[in-house]
Amino acid sequence: MHSQDIRAQFIKFFESKGHTFVPSVPVLPVGDATLLFTNAGMNQFKDVFLGSGSRPYTRAVNSQKCIRVSGKHNDLEEVGKDTYHHTFFEMLGNWSFGDYYKKEAIVWAWELLTTVWKLPRAKLYATVHTTDKEAAEIWRTQTDIDHAHIGFFDKENFWEMGETGPCGPCSEIHIDLGPDRCDKKDTPGHVCGVNSGCARFIELWNLVFMQHNRGADGQLSDLPKKHVDTGLGFERICAVLQNVSSNYDTDIFIPLIKEAEKISGIKYQPDLSGMPHRVIADHLRMLSFAIADGILPSNDGRGYVLRRLLRRAARYGRKLGLREPFLCRMVGVLAETMGDAFPEIKDKRGYVEKILQAEEQAFNKTLDRGLELFAEIAARVKKSGRKIISGAEVFKLYDTYGFPVDLTAVLAEEQNLAVDLDGFAVEMQKQRDKARAAGLGSKGGVGGEVILDADDTAARQAMARHHTATHLLHAALQKTLGKHATQAGSLVAPEKLRFDFNHFQALTPEEKQKVEALVNEEIKKNIDLVIKEMPIQEARASGAMSLFGEKYGETVRVVSIGDFSKEFCAGQHVANTSDLKVFKLISESALSTGIRRIEAAAGDAVAVHYAQEFARLNAELNKLDLPELRFDAQAAPPELDRQLQFGWQNVEQKKEQLKNEQKQLAKQKLQAALAKVSEYAARKKIINGAPVIAVNIGAADRAAAAAVADSLRNYLGEGVIVLGAVDSGKAVLLAAVTPKYQTPEFNANKIIQKIAPLVSGRGGGKPDLAQAGGANPDGLTAALQAALEMF
Repeated sequence: MHSQDIRAQFIKFFESKGHTFVPSVPVLPVGDATLLFTNAGMNQFKDVFLGSGSRPYTRAVNSQKCIRVSGKHNDLEEVGKDTYHHTFFEMLGNWSFGDYYKKEAIVWAWELLTTVWKLPRAKLYATVHTTDKEAAEIWRTQTDIDHAHIGFFDKENFWEMGETGPCGPCSEIHIDLGPDRCDKKDTPGHVCGVNSGCARFIELWNLVFMQHNRGADGQLSDLPKKHVDTGLGFERICAVLQNVSSNYDTDIFIPLIKEAEKISGIKYQPDLSGMPHRVIADHLRMLSFAIADGILPSNDGRGYVLRRLLRRAARYGRKLGLREPFLCRMVGVLAETMGDAFPEIKDKRGYVEKILQAEEQAFNKTLDRGLELFAEIAARVKKSGRKIISGAEVFKLYDTYGFPVDLTAVLAEEQNLAVDLDGFAVEMQKQRDKARAAGLGSKGGVGGEVILDADDTAARQAMARHHTATHLLHAALQKTLGKHATQAGSLVAPEKLRFDFNHFQALTPEEKQKVEALVNEEIKKNIDLVIKEMPIQEARASGAMSLFGEKYGETVRVVSIGDFSKEFCAGQHVANTSDLKVFKLISESALSTGIRRIEAAAGDAVAVHYAQEFARLNAELNKLDLPELRFDAQAAPPELDRQLQFGWQNVEQKKEQLKNEQKQLAKQKLQAALAKVSEYAARKKIINGAPVIAVNIGAADRAAAAAVADSLRNYLGEGVIVLGAVDSGKAVLLAAVTPKYQTPEFNANKIIQKIAPLVSGRGGGKPDLAQAGGANPDGLTAALQAALEMF
């Protein structure tokens, strides 16, 4: 049975029981600060369980994308080792919101497993909470399960989403896969059984009876209504129904593993040697869906979790001999296998590939050196008789080479070593303290829209123009760059707008021009904005765009600008696009990896922008004694851009001209100085048996003085040279002493330190050559005389 058919059958079964199909939400949690990632199907219904929200249906079914790599539900260390843990997985689920309860949940689950999918009843086991006599009785009387297969457990059968939130007792359905699947045979005293920790008995389905809420104080309180929340692991049920011994042997993973084989040239093995293939296949899924849903690799929060997993996958890639980016080459296969169920992975394939490629390239630069350093550390630790790598050494790998601590732990485990996690935490805190003391602090992430305070009507109108322009810009970016170019933050002010968006590289000049032109075309069309309130499901069905991370109610406000833009928005806008008059893209830059920032202006603010640009240009023209350009406020932006471009070209040409003139002048000074070398050589004096030349060579820069000194050294062979010169009204001093005449008390550095104050300067150098500059060229004669007196 194909995995797509299994997913479809699950949904169809519960639709036949009166359930409404609800699409998966992104793995980036919406409006829930307690979660790093969407980690269960019930996340999107949390407000219903708490009684703060509602839905137009009381029964729901879906297949939810989930990520579990941190906190309570962290299975990272097991991924790739065993056959059934994953960082990313699908959770098939059905829900009742104050409708049916334990009886229906249990009976329908049993019906689907045994009647529709025809799993052998003799291999199925059910567990209930030690206090849940009601659920146990339903299993005994309403199903034909073997009564000996009903077990009671405590914490294993009490489900909680996290540290706080809805929770309740649960009933789990497990399957016995047979004695040969036990992976604890060599463990003394191990007995196979449900919840015994071996791979023979695995959990398939968890039926949660949601009736409590755990508060921040840890106490339980009753929910307003009782609900049902079930979760059936999609990858696990596929492995069972496809009769394979591992989730990685299903048609979900095999295409990815075969692609890893193709890229690496190394055949996959289902034993421990195949762990790199399994880790890569798993991590690719997590990374790709997270990026497609708007999460980008970074150095903090959920972004760092992505970066950790990418670097972990890159390290396992090294085990397959992969030294160039490879994850980005596998996204196409993932899009083919899962794109029908989750179209976003198809739509954003190119974007995901670009982000992965950039991250892989960046880490590859340090991975090999980091692995070498780890090998050195491990060898040193073993040689000393230690078994633990210190926190300071773990931190060095993290801070210098970007090694996540869990990657170092994996490397250590392979060498039969451990890592000092407490010591690492101490080093991390030291770094944070240093950053805080330096005033760096932690940067806040890009967020939602900011409206600055303004006291006059004109400012509010300007902000309304910029708010509408933001919508047009958002749409123009998506039409130019692709659907991945979604908003990551914005600021609307009277003088400009700022828009942060997801994109993997700088915009080309042609892309900037197209974006600006698209917005101005909509402005010229004189389109009336249509603003309506409607139910959220209707708004989504209409194609209106919502923002990741925003929490919306049941009724939302939708702003439409013709067929060009349609977004959820509660902000202030103009009535007609013509009110914007004109749109100008001011700048485009990188904010962070995968996030770009545009600053732009509309309406009167465009004229202000050009006035400021002309003022900046004219200031430069003045410095260079070039004629200013007049700013014409009535001129169209293209003409103003042409004038600015012409002006800045003049500035650059003048600077290049001056630079060439300075080079020519320096060349002339050098030639003039070298022309008199024989004259300077004739002034040689013998002092205490040493040849000495101390002369003022006139107008010359340091380069010319150095060239003269070289020529004189060649003439003398051995001796002492002290030169004075004047460059742009400043004094220049240079001393050279050949090795024969150098002593600790007498050398080029000592000479310069002695005579530099006489030209109001300072300097120094090495025993054979030293230089100084000074503000008083009138002191050169005295300085040269003082040098002679040092002999």
